[in-house]
Amino acid sequence: MISGRTIGLWWLGLLLTPLATAQQLESSNLPILHIYTDGVTIPDEPKLMATMTLIDNGPGQRNHPDDPPPDYEGRVGIEKRGSTSQQLYDKKSYALETRDEFGENRNVSLLGLPAENDWVLHGPYSDKSLLRNALAYLIGESIMPYAPRTRFVELMINDSYWGIYLLTEKIKRDQNRVAISKLDPTVESGDELTGGYILKLDKETGAASDGFFALFDPIPGSFQRTFFQYHYPKPADINLAQENYINDYIDDLERLLQSDDYADSLHGYWQQLDVATFIDYLLINELAINVDAYRLSTYLY
Repeated sequence: MISGRTIGLWWLGLLLTPLATAQQLESSNLPILHIYTDGVTIPDEPKLMATMTLIDNGPGQRNHPDDPPPDYEGRVGIEKRGSTSQQLYDKKSYALETRDEFGENRNVSLLGLPAENDWVLHGPYSDKSLLRNALAYLIGESIMPYAPRTRFVELMINDSYWGIYLLTEKIKRDQNRVAISKLDPTVESGDELTGGYILKLDKETGAASDGFFALFDPIPGSFQRTFFQYHYPKPADINLAQENYINDYIDDLERLLQSDDYADSLHGYWQQLDVATFIDYLLINELAINVDAYRLSTYLY
């Protein structure tokens, strides 16, 4: 039997123990990703120009921080990513943009992932297993049309070791990511006005914080409101007719879901949303016990 006094002493010992100590990375079976900023602190925004090298000697091989030659070496833009996690977590997440020597976007393939220029370095600080996001994405990829692909890496910034990170594809319109039609920024009518679009449910503190609020509260009487943000096209690129089209589409769906005819055999909700992917999304988020599910970091296309 464990007594209350024993538990109290255990907590006291924990409080008196340093929470973190500097670690050195000698080698790893995971790829090693270096970021060099010339000593400059990585900002929230805008992206800082830096250099990135990626060491990957292949399956079954050990990787060392000073192994030559690197699997990738080039310029990147980097900034901190996240809202609550950025404020509370010691292990920050980052947005990466691979660039050429002139600072322009450069599509590259990293660790076998399809070539692109936008990437995410997710620091799983609150997840001590380090596996939750990777597992949820892997399940999503197996049953849904698309879910971000991931690779585990060891991260070093200016030769200091920062731990295990998840290199992740950023959600965007792309033939290898969300493969929807490219929307002409001049289109204001006709079939082309119907898509494609990517919307995001998230806090208003994100990079793309322009959009519209849902007609109905997520819970009747709630002080919180659901905010749909324009993710593609970007707020700077979407025109008024396109804004009105996608806003009206969501409004119509919400009104239908609130009506007595929401399950009508001819005009029910299944006419305006893809039921199978919604079911898959619900199952994955319940399985993962995702505290942000249905309200934050959620994308629809």
